[in-house]
Amino acid sequence: MNTYKIVLTPYGSMTTFPDSQTIFGAICWSIRDLYGEKDLEELLDNFFDHENRFVVSSSFIEGLFRAPITNWAKLDEIIEIGNRLGIESSELAIRSKALKKIQYFSEALFRNYLKGEVDRKEVVEDIISKGGKYELKGSILHYKDEEVPTLDYYEDNERRNFINRISGTTDEGQLFYYKRIYVSPESKLYFLIQTENIDYYIPIFRYMSDIGIGGDRSVGVNSYRVSFEGRFEYEKTIEENILLSKYIPYYEEVDWDKSYFNIMMNQYKIESRHEFIGQNIVKSEIGCITEGSKIVLKQDKDIYGRLPIVKELMDKKIRHNGLGFFL
Repeated sequence: MNTYKIVLTPYGSMTTFPDSQTIFGAICWSIRDLYGEKDLEELLDNFFDHENRFVVSSSFIEGLFRAPITNWAKLDEIIEIGNRLGIESSELAIRSKALKKIQYFSEALFRNYLKGEVDRKEVVEDIISKGGKYELKGSILHYKDEEVPTLDYYEDNERRNFINRISGTTDEGQLFYYKRIYVSPESKLYFLIQTENIDYYIPIFRYMSDIGIGGDRSVGVNSYRVSFEGRFEYEKTIEENILLSKYIPYYEEVDWDKSYFNIMMNQYKIESRHEFIGQNIVKSEIGCITEGSKIVLKQDKDIYGRLPIVKELMDKKIRHNGLGFFL
């Protein structure tokens, strides 16, 4: 399948950066609204063989990629570098802790990582020595001579009326606080999509600009201008695959002994549309492998992972997106 880039320009605040499950859900609702429920059900029921199958990544700040999980240095390697550079042990401990802060790569660095051109030990020595070609800006690892975007956003807690999901009304005196994320006006997000039929999805992206991505859209949150940016080209020579989405694998897909990964538990809600008023819209909790994991795959196929049915509501099968998006 081909890989394409989609840019999200926030119109206002967000409750979170949309992950692969949230984006997958928004696309599915858009298919239903534009092409009809029958088309959506046919796609989901025959997903792995369907001509319109697709896989999406989570969203990230434009110009950044989730850093692959890396054990940057062993203790003896750090001590050897410190001795060679003449750095005292207390200062060495402070500088080496910076390696734990790495959460993102610049796009240039990430592309070179995929080609096997990023030397782990060189990164460690440059961070400890505060010299060389690699530099750490907050949680972003990048080349010293390149401009990189900043993770320029802040979070705020705002108060809202609590809505009774059974009656669809507010209860007197019942309030709650929820998180809102504000990014700088020039900041943009992006996600990647892999598909063999991008023409099918271009109207979907335009429609998503109108309906938003994620919950709380009725109060002006999670609305974006969604722009199709075209093909995303890259070169890759490393053995491992970098995960840029949540992933629920089949056991036999993965070489577990060679892979590095984190696991988290998630619980999502079904989009609270009119037809579901008064229903329990909370999905069952489910575990997944998270973004930045390095996975060595044992099988050769277009799509990895599962779309498990996690709930049945009003005769509808509710799925969870566990398809792995890899570069």
